[in-house]
Amino acid sequence: MVRHPLAAAVGLLALCAAQAQTRDIHIAAGDLKSALDAWSAQSGAQVLYSVTDIEGVMTKGASGPLSADEALRQLLASSGLQMKRDGSNAVVIFRAPSSANADNAASDDALATITVTAQKRSQAAQSVPISMTTLSARTLEANRVQSLQDVSRLTPGLLVSSFSAGNPTIAIRGINNTFSQIGVSKPVAVVVDDVFIPRNSAASFELFDLDSINVLKGPQGTLFGRNVTGGAIVITTRQPSLEERALEGQLSFGRFGERQFNGLVSAPLSETAAIKFSTALRERNGYGYDRLTGQQEDDLNSRNYRTQLLLKPDSSVEATLSADYSQDWNGGRTLSSDTLGDDGNPRTSELGVRQGFSRTISGVSARINWKLDSGDLTAISAYRKSRSSEDYSGVGAHYSFLTSGSQSITSDADDIGTFSQELRYASPKWAFGDFVTGLYYLNEHGSRLLGTRGLAARTGVLASATLADQNVDTRSYAWFADGVIHLPAAVDLTTGVRYTRDEKTAGLTRTDVLRPSATFSSYANKASWSELTPRAVLSWQARSNLMTYASATRGFTAGGFNGDASTAAIFSRPFDPEKVSSYEAGVKSQWLNNRLRLNLAVYKMTYTDKQELVNNALTSVLTIVNAGKATVKGGELELAYKPANWLDLSAGYSRLNGVYDSFVVGTVNNTGNPLSSAPRKQFSTAANINVPIGSAGYLTGAANYAWRDIYNTGAANDPNLQIPGYGLANMSVGYESPDRGWKVTAWVKNANDTRYILTRSTQVVRAEYDGEPRTFGLTLGAKF
Repeated sequence: MVRHPLAAAVGLLALCAAQAQTRDIHIAAGDLKSALDAWSAQSGAQVLYSVTDIEGVMTKGASGPLSADEALRQLLASSGLQMKRDGSNAVVIFRAPSSANADNAASDDALATITVTAQKRSQAAQSVPISMTTLSARTLEANRVQSLQDVSRLTPGLLVSSFSAGNPTIAIRGINNTFSQIGVSKPVAVVVDDVFIPRNSAASFELFDLDSINVLKGPQGTLFGRNVTGGAIVITTRQPSLEERALEGQLSFGRFGERQFNGLVSAPLSETAAIKFSTALRERNGYGYDRLTGQQEDDLNSRNYRTQLLLKPDSSVEATLSADYSQDWNGGRTLSSDTLGDDGNPRTSELGVRQGFSRTISGVSARINWKLDSGDLTAISAYRKSRSSEDYSGVGAHYSFLTSGSQSITSDADDIGTFSQELRYASPKWAFGDFVTGLYYLNEHGSRLLGTRGLAARTGVLASATLADQNVDTRSYAWFADGVIHLPAAVDLTTGVRYTRDEKTAGLTRTDVLRPSATFSSYANKASWSELTPRAVLSWQARSNLMTYASATRGFTAGGFNGDASTAAIFSRPFDPEKVSSYEAGVKSQWLNNRLRLNLAVYKMTYTDKQELVNNALTSVLTIVNAGKATVKGGELELAYKPANWLDLSAGYSRLNGVYDSFVVGTVNNTGNPLSSAPRKQFSTAANINVPIGSAGYLTGAANYAWRDIYNTGAANDPNLQIPGYGLANMSVGYESPDRGWKVTAWVKNANDTRYILTRSTQVVRAEYDGEPRTFGLTLGAKF
């Protein structure tokens, strides 16, 4: 499994052995922060710095045929600041130490500031007046973040769970839905390199080769590809470098037969082009098995590949061409009965049927940026394709154990193709402010084959059999604008607006094998929705490293059709969009010479026309309806502290109270119940160490603990569907060579071996699907 990617990496590196060449650089004299932003945009590298180090510092600029590092040194000339590379795609800017004895440590004595583009502008994360959690590449690696579930354990207010491999639950501040119907829009966006991932079955993937992950909280109506009500998970991959060659590899071995290889090769091809190839290959035996069939469950097999080509023909044009492909499969989930047929072991199921999940995801994209005297023009074109299929038992016990009802067996396959195009203009940063405006277009075709069978209790006789052939075409058009005006007294006013129009055309053929009279077809059902969603933010920089802000934002999640409808009448009636108005106030601050960071946000969000699944009492089919109103109130606290240059500490806490204000549909009345997927409390702590041990190298380590409170998985407040609170601890310890060329790390996840539940089922019998048990292993890594 390991030999082929590594051989390809070595071969490519050999072809790219030529030294990086210089190119024409033009960065104007003036404020150093603006110059560093320009350098970051031209070089494609992240810039990490302390705000107080560069505040008020001026530069003479950089001009001429220079390498990126030479240009940066010119920008820093006479400033008292120094630079060092942190990997191939990040540069740390730090103030030169006053003591000659501290030259190895002075650059790390304060918290680094990461440059982000959360508002489509290059900004330090601490100067962005919205609530967001930023995880750097170093944090992701130290805490062994491999999935969105791992991200949620480090992010206050984010919950990522799973009903099955193809249907994850992603909630930010309680805003979510668990709909599996085709063509349904999601309230939380997952965005990779500025490309929106349209369906959750394609959004839960292996995380590798990343620069950063930013979790933006609250409605993101004015800037991101699709208008969403909950928030956005923005993933940025590592870019090729025109200046540095890199060849990196990691091998991991662990419990349950864990075998993993991550590899990367990046090299300049010429003075104007660079290429990168990365891969992640992973296998693991199952955590559970079906004791009736002997089949492994909750195993993992995945293959992931990504390649990127960076082109910079001159200083004003940059293009990044990307392609990726991934494939994963497993033997399904271990849904274990705790009633009929229960053997007392939650790691065994009593299903007696073959389960399985398989998926392929692929995509290509082109991002072109033109730097003009009048501003920046960016075009992003992308095509995404995903195919997934899953066979599973919805009932947690084999029909032979049942005393009534039937065992439901589902076969679910979807095929999604999405083209998106974004054209964006960013103005220059004038003294009085700047703005971003653009157009967005999405065209998606989705199809889904959903087959269900019911096997009668005791006998296994076919009690029901249906096949739903669902098709939905979606077109989304949007215009957006967002800008900031600098007012007197260090006050900024940020305003934005987005106009969105969504159009959907849906078709369904539902075949009932045992009741042919119930078979129907319904095609050419059309619906469209449009919405104007504004935002306004008032922020005040009270002093250096202390900003307060207040915002009002509105978000919109499109309507759709019930692909699982049991009658043509239900299918032909679309459900309407849901809308969220969010009000937030926050503080972003750094103290103790930037060794302490404290961010706080409080918010209130109000839902109207909230989309919910309601069980149709006549057909026992779950139907999406606009259930009514809900309110979410809460707050979040994030803390980071660097007491020593070898130690980083962090903590996060969130508290929310989500309630259905009005939820009456027919005989269903959930008014006053807690919002689903909205734990009242979440908190996490983390510690990372990197201790120099003289000339022998470095001792490294990480530890984190995350707690999640009890929460409901549905709106009915049914105690049988509640997820109990739980806490998980992860740890690692390792050694890194003096030149940081190689390292070895021992790690353990779920170190306390906590049993925790991902989802519960009450379909015929009560059953549970547990999260992963304690796992541990060893990782070997090298950089050349």
